Amino acid sequence: MKIALYGGTFNPPHLGHVRLLEAACREIAFDKVLIVPDKRPVHKICEDLALDEERLEMCRLAFSDPRYEVSRMEIDRKSDSYTVLTVRELDARYPHAEIFLLMGSDMFLSFHKWYHYRELLERCTLLVAARQNADDLQVLRSYAFSRLRIYMQGRTAPHLRFLDAEPLEISSSALREAIRSGRDTSRYLPQGVAHYIQEKGLYGYRTQR
Repeated sequence: MKIALYGGTFNPPHLGHVRLLEAACREIAFDKVLIVPDKRPVHKICEDLALDEERLEMCRLAFSDPRYEVSRMEIDRKSDSYTVLTVRELDARYPHAEIFLLMGSDMFLSFHKWYHYRELLERCTLLVAARQNADDLQVLRSYAFSRLRIYMQGRTAPHLRFLDAEPLEISSSALREAIRSGRDTSRYLPQGVAHYIQEKGLYGYRTQR
């Protein structure tokens, strides 16, 4: 059994998130795909974090493909939203499953700072979005070797795989600022998510006049 685990703050979930997951599903035939919004960010401070239930609903709207399952396992957990706790829980539920941890290249380049990252490497295969550009791939390979002691010549190694996924150049913080400023965000937000933000007035949304 192959399980894709895609966690994050998703504040808000945008088309870059959706495209990354779609790229992973094109490359690997997963039996289960879990999108797991965290309860609160462990690695960063986020002043305009939407409520847990709001981010859950936006994830359901963004990841509407019936293959995907939006999980509340981290939001309902009493302790912090550390990925290793989620992986342990999945291991207990599905003891023979192969778990793939999906992330963008920016998150990968700080992976050595994650809580119990060595255990994650033992329990999971990291699926990392990577451009085809040779320089970008070299940066990722260099990090993998220097920080994680994983040597890579191509795009795959034990417990690490680089996806052929061209990222959408937008950050969630920049997107929230664009929403707050009333700028057009239709290029970056799934339609259902955009409507939800407008209805709820999230991130300082205001109607342009």
